Amino acid sequence: MVIRKDSIVFTPARIGQLEINNRLVRSATYENAATSKGEVSHFLVDLYRTLAKGGVGLIITGAAGVYSKALAFDLAIRADHDGFIASLRKIPQAVQEAAPDCRVMLQLVHPGRQVLRREDAPKLMPVLPPAYLAYIQKHPELMAPPSEPAYVVEPTAPSAVYDATFDRTPRALSPDEIDEIIEAFAEGVRRAQEAGFDGAQLHAAHGYLLSSFLSPRTNQREDQYGGSTENRTRIVRDIYQRSKRKVGDRFPILIKINTTDFLPGGTDLNETVSVGKMLSEVGFAAIETSGGMWEAVTRKQEELGWLPVILPESRTGIKAQDQEAYFLQGAKALKEKTNATVILVGGFRSFSKIEGVLNLNAADFVSMSRPLIRQPDLPILWRSGEGLDKAECISCNACLPIGSAPLACRAKMQ
Repeated sequence: MVIRKDSIVFTPARIGQLEINNRLVRSATYENAATSKGEVSHFLVDLYRTLAKGGVGLIITGAAGVYSKALAFDLAIRADHDGFIASLRKIPQAVQEAAPDCRVMLQLVHPGRQVLRREDAPKLMPVLPPAYLAYIQKHPELMAPPSEPAYVVEPTAPSAVYDATFDRTPRALSPDEIDEIIEAFAEGVRRAQEAGFDGAQLHAAHGYLLSSFLSPRTNQREDQYGGSTENRTRIVRDIYQRSKRKVGDRFPILIKINTTDFLPGGTDLNETVSVGKMLSEVGFAAIETSGGMWEAVTRKQEELGWLPVILPESRTGIKAQDQEAYFLQGAKALKEKTNATVILVGGFRSFSKIEGVLNLNAADFVSMSRPLIRQPDLPILWRSGEGLDKAECISCNACLPIGSAPLACRAKMQ
């Protein structure tokens, strides 16, 4: 048995003025488990209570919708109205009761151009993970149409740029709509604070609305919100500044960004550093580094170097340590060239790999989700020495929500 409690992984560190008791972060993952009204369900309370008991230092929730005209996803939690504060409060209460030293933050999102409608399902079938597709074929009842009419969201973006994923072009937002969305995010941050969360994270990665503003590929505006890096980051900087006027300086606001879009003309490492400098200077407490837009899966494996399946930020078939930490290069660039506190996500499966990244000062924290879906107590197992160096997760992506079924490790269920 290897006792790892003295490892750098289990030393405290700060995000803004908030101390996190270890370097392990549960990265945000859509659960598909809110009520039909967007309220926190018993399933979600149990999920976050279990994660907190499992020993992770910080939990970032699945994305919550902030803009009533374009909510996140079916069965996603909502933070677009004060009426949801009481419901949201159930999550930090459950976390604090289970593990008083664990911190929890609410992730906020606008879907933007990546709106998934039921009629879009056939277009995604060729890029579904093989294990996920096999499970659907074995359990077709999970894909039954919902009893209630589907909530229809119009795909919108900074610019009307064709999206090959869905074979459609989103509508470009007007300046007035952008201002509405900035206020909606700022109000979402305020609601997170009032609900008792320890902070909030803006989801500006993976091709959703804020991500599409940051990317030169999808943002071709010619006004104050497009063109230069300064203009393309304006929307998230405005959200940050407006939020701070509502919540004060002590409430940390994080942001998750792409270090690569995996698309020609998109975000790359040089752009990441420029964006990172601006975001850290404006005051974001930490930057979580990820990558990929859904449209990346329309490219070939030979071009990408990995199997193009949904979701592109969550690669399948991770078997060796050299396949882990696949966004490391972007995190290292931010650590070396900016003053940002960096959280690195991307295929971590081995304790020794996590420890190595932290010892190299390539990141301040490491985040993961899929291993914690299968083993929510993995941090405690690692710390005590009862857990093996490598997590049990087989990186098949069959854990993704299916129809009305929530997030779950279906490899373990079988």
